[in-house]
Amino acid sequence: MPSVKYTRIEITQEAYMALEAEAILQGKTLKKLASEMILKGASKKALNFVQESTVSIEANLNFSRDKLSRVINDIGTTKINIDEGVMENVQKSLVDEGYQGAMLYVAQHMASMQRDELFRILTTCQLNRVPSAMAVDIIKSLKRMQGGK
Repeated sequence: MPSVKYTRIEITQEAYMALEAEAILQGKTLKKLASEMILKGASKKALNFVQESTVSIEANLNFSRDKLSRVINDIGTTKINIDEGVMENVQKSLVDEGYQGAMLYVAQHMASMQRDELFRILTTCQLNRVPSAMAVDIIKSLKRMQGGK
């Protein structure tokens, strides 16, 4: 199974040298050691968010239409017009990478008002344990929710 590629980050030279020295001392790769150190330093809230977004919500085939209706009502309508190309990329991220990937895409590619609105929608779906495939359908129907069109 091929590994997923993530956005590269830059660290200070001093941090890199320390990481490199620690990796040598522990006999680990830079990637493995950096990943371990980041996870050790992440807050419980961040770790819970990652875990919630990767739990087998996708396997939940018993998600009822009634509950889906409640989620759509919770989301309500939006007056924010979101670019169709962006919406397609959010949908693709949901399918390929789940909620975490979709939220990361939104954080990296959206202006503040649109970003906040999409975060609200994605968070509402995630908190209600909507399978990501159904969340894609909700995103697709967002145009209809925008002003009742």
